[in-house]
Amino acid sequence: MKKSMKHFTLLFVAVLMMGVMASCKDEGPHNDPIIRFTSTLNSQNTQPRATSSAQGSAVLEYNKENRTLTYNITYQGLTPTAVVIHSAMPAWENGPAQFVLTNVGTSPITGSVTLNPEQENLLVWGNMYINIRTEQNPFGEIRGQILLNREGDM
Repeated sequence: MKKSMKHFTLLFVAVLMMGVMASCKDEGPHNDPIIRFTSTLNSQNTQPRATSSAQGSAVLEYNKENRTLTYNITYQGLTPTAVVIHSAMPAWENGPAQFVLTNVGTSPITGSVTLNPEQENLLVWGNMYINIRTEQNPFGEIRGQILLNREGDM
């Protein structure tokens, strides 16, 4: 009797596990052709540290099929001399410029850039940031990490 109960229990657990696995859906940004990112820009993470009340935000979409990153960056309280997308590992450090954006004189700044495979990995792993430079802060007045948008579609 104990042997048949043991077999029954194993069979029950196996059927239960199959049911759980069959009901799981493989969803997430790795399956979507477009991945959405956001960034909040302020002076808290600038290096060297800037003291500024300026703020900004960015909404970005990455098309995995053609490797295009489309951006819409807004800012207030500053006059930029340059807006640059950098990479950094670890993410909180300063890193090399990947893209120097154009048409930065007025907010919003919109456009797109094409990423290579290495830049795609940096973006997806959260190792890219936006840095807005000004005359007063040539190394950056506000900065924001580009992070995966976990709140779904905007």
